[in-house]
Amino acid sequence: MTFPSLQAIGKYLGLTLLSGSILALQITFTRIFSLMIWHHFTYMVIGIALLGGGAAGTFLAVRRWESDKLQRRLGILSLLFSLSSLSNLIAVTTIAIDPLRTAQLGWAIVGLGIYFVCLFSTFFTGGLVIAAIFGRWSSVAHRLYFADMLGASAATMTVLFVIQTIGSPAVIALIGLIGAMAAGLLGYQTKLRQRWLLPTIVGVEMLVLVALIVRPPTLAVPGSKELGWAMQAQSIGPEFTRWDAVGRVDVMPEIVITEPMIVGAVSSSYLRENRPELPLKLVTIDGTSMTGMYRFDGSDTDLERFRFLDHAVISAAYQLGKERPRTLLIGVGGGLDILLARLYKAQHITAIELNPTIVSLLKDRYADYTGRLAEHPSTTLIVAEGRSFLSRTTNQYDIIQGIGLDNLAALSGGAYVLAESYLYTVDSLEQALNALTPHGIFLWTRDVNSPPREMLRLTGLAAEALRRIGVSDPAAHIAIIANESGVNATLLVSRSPFLPEQIERLRAWGAANNFTMLHDPFIRLSTPFADYLHAADPRAFERTYPFHIFPVTDDNPFFYNYFRWENLHFDRSYEGRLNRFPIGNLILVTMTFFAIGVAVAFIVLPLARYKSDGLRMPGAMPTLVYFSLLGAAYMFIQIVLIQRFTLFIGYPIHATTTIIASMLAFAALGSLLFSKHIQTVGGLRLVLLSIAVLTVIYVVTLKPIFAAWMHWPDLGRIVASIVIIAPLAVLLGIPFPTGIRQLSARAPGLVVWAWGMNGVFSVLGSVLVIVVSMVSNFTTAMLNGAVGYALAAIVCGTLWRVTIHQPVIAKVDSIITTETTV
Repeated sequence: MTFPSLQAIGKYLGLTLLSGSILALQITFTRIFSLMIWHHFTYMVIGIALLGGGAAGTFLAVRRWESDKLQRRLGILSLLFSLSSLSNLIAVTTIAIDPLRTAQLGWAIVGLGIYFVCLFSTFFTGGLVIAAIFGRWSSVAHRLYFADMLGASAATMTVLFVIQTIGSPAVIALIGLIGAMAAGLLGYQTKLRQRWLLPTIVGVEMLVLVALIVRPPTLAVPGSKELGWAMQAQSIGPEFTRWDAVGRVDVMPEIVITEPMIVGAVSSSYLRENRPELPLKLVTIDGTSMTGMYRFDGSDTDLERFRFLDHAVISAAYQLGKERPRTLLIGVGGGLDILLARLYKAQHITAIELNPTIVSLLKDRYADYTGRLAEHPSTTLIVAEGRSFLSRTTNQYDIIQGIGLDNLAALSGGAYVLAESYLYTVDSLEQALNALTPHGIFLWTRDVNSPPREMLRLTGLAAEALRRIGVSDPAAHIAIIANESGVNATLLVSRSPFLPEQIERLRAWGAANNFTMLHDPFIRLSTPFADYLHAADPRAFERTYPFHIFPVTDDNPFFYNYFRWENLHFDRSYEGRLNRFPIGNLILVTMTFFAIGVAVAFIVLPLARYKSDGLRMPGAMPTLVYFSLLGAAYMFIQIVLIQRFTLFIGYPIHATTTIIASMLAFAALGSLLFSKHIQTVGGLRLVLLSIAVLTVIYVVTLKPIFAAWMHWPDLGRIVASIVIIAPLAVLLGIPFPTGIRQLSARAPGLVVWAWGMNGVFSVLGSVLVIVVSMVSNFTTAMLNGAVGYALAAIVCGTLWRVTIHQPVIAKVDSIITTETTV
């Protein structure tokens, strides 16, 4: 038995390493920018990756290096990728910016420019390597495509775990080291006197990696974030830091306060003198979403220090007279929600928290500091996602409470327009109502805004959920009370109509604390909330309201999409602490124009100038339409599947990782095993139509399948998801390499165009699928993906009819940076 030599398989191993490294770098920088700048700047990483890949493909297409020259330069290009990766490490550890501070705007622009240059150089050099590999060995494109997808799949599955283990800065160093290793695999060649260069670089990068693991660097956090503010106020850094799949969790050293730090604050009627001291440690996620771990000795006596909660709007449900309630807490933060339930003698407390690090803080490292809250006989603290838990629980609760529950880092700017939330849908609230006892109460505390939008939309969700369970008059089941400043309010939703004595208690408690009723089930108030709930036609009310407040569902879960395009403006802010400026809409518009601009500047114009002869071939335009359809349709299907499986798997990061990795891995298998056997237009057309039909089947069957299997354990649901994805993903891996192979044989002058157009429409598809989903729903978006493959089946015959109009020349296949494109 003979084995292939390292030289023979080096190109495949090198491509796998480089492909995975590029994707890992994108993911790593989304985590770093979420901490060091703000979450909405993570979209910049995607744009730079697109720009770098497009520029790399265009550069090689224009240079037209011959095959031998391409092969000789693979090693040095990989080494340049390695070194440019390290330039990003230097940038993030030495440059601190705060783009939200007007006084620092000039330096922020300079800093962002430096980040841009470093990232662009890395994605550009990485794109050069991958494009050059495909250009040199295009005859085995199906194998190269397998290696490319395999590397991206492996990176998707492992990079978050590696970040949790060694931290984001160390991951950048690891990516640089992998790039140097790839240089060796790809045949790094240099002059004899320079042979020491590669091993020296590898050695230095290994030392840097070890140093960063042993002593992680301090990444700057802007002062506009809560963590940055706390570090400046306390003149010290965090005493605990951990990267996890949700974000970076930091714990600051203890401070002592007398003014409680809670959502909604406390009323001015709370003790003005002799207030007890409240030692606490501030906890943040990605530098924001601040909460506090209060020092507590676990005794009922010490619990009395937290009587300030009697004067907090978050305790509204406990004022209605229910004794010893069974309580479900969705999100626990630093444990104050548990203390609140303990204070009001809850019979049992089920506390769920998505972030495993937060749970470990309360159970392990800071268990003694917080009075061992998780070990109290009345308390069960578990790691779970709120919606997933509601979907599977068979228990009944007297109170289900949530407070905020989102990352204010993005929300404060309105960037959540682009984010879906399955916790804030009619379907979710319906499940919450079904988990209540007959007289149970669901309550949520959120911002009010002016004019109201956040709390008003939540009110509409509750009303629609009540209608779904047969309630004809939702206004009788809902009460809303705002805090003293009117900034925050608590929505209370009862499965049964509120009793007069309950609302009397709520009014009296509110009056004593200077709180305001925004909706009273027994008195018609003059508020937008009352007008909405009493509207004869709620849909008509929603259509005439200046913001989007219609009830969102699991098929359109964009709760934060408040801003209407027809009255959108970017020149002033709305009133309110949150969602003041439509930055999410601005990002969506910017990304669309950026993608188009990059396509024109770095692909269309240069290729039109240097490869224009190829476009004169008969059948050239239908051929490019074929590859464009593949790029856009794939993104439509993949992104919607991620959303669908998020509900089933339960944890957003697990769902995203599972679906992307599975689709990449099985698409790679489809390319390797089957694409070479598709030799006729009929065979390719059958594959494309099968994809379209199977996509429609998924649209129809996924929901009932998920409902039947939702009770399975976490691992079982993940394995089931992989099995469900496999058939479609294998088919998705066939059309693209089949088309490239056929095009290479008949019209090699169009290959560069095919790669470029596929990449451009992949990026455009990733933006358009969000737009389509926002204006319609995910079902429509996924059906559009099926239509895209059906149209590709119609035009694919041109691949066998396109005429060779020019001599075969040395060609370069540009490759896109979006590794999920098929």
